Amino acid sequence: MEFVLLVEHMIKESKTNWNKVNIPQEMLDLVDKYLQTEMAKQKGLKSRSDVAILAFRQFLEREGMYASKPRFEHLNTYEDHVKIWDNRLDRVASVYFKEDNVLCDICESDECVHLGFALSIPEVVNALERHGYPMLEKVLDKAREINEKTED
Repeated sequence: MEFVLLVEHMIKESKTNWNKVNIPQEMLDLVDKYLQTEMAKQKGLKSRSDVAILAFRQFLEREGMYASKPRFEHLNTYEDHVKIWDNRLDRVASVYFKEDNVLCDICESDECVHLGFALSIPEVVNALERHGYPMLEKVLDKAREINEKTED
């Protein structure tokens, strides 16, 4: 019971740190349309809030009001996956390496920026080599393509 009360308190407390912003309906419609695109999925953008936070951060960075952190931080490497902190989305992304594919739990994709970053980390590539990951060359090629397409 104490755990449930703690979780309820945390949810209420976290919502108090958020405020609403009004934007024109036509802009909101464009955001909704964008969220359905492959580009949004590849960037890990799933909600209106994700898009708004990204837009605000980019604007404030350009204006010199926000000191950006690196987009990604490597947290840990495991036998079958890697954990990455995405500073833009303020959440952990796990990239899973399975026998026949790779999957990002945020983007639900095998072609996203999280995969591209994960495979740019030498420790991750070395771990996959040590464990004899069967698709290593294929996913490294895919990661290179992703990293060439994205500017983050």
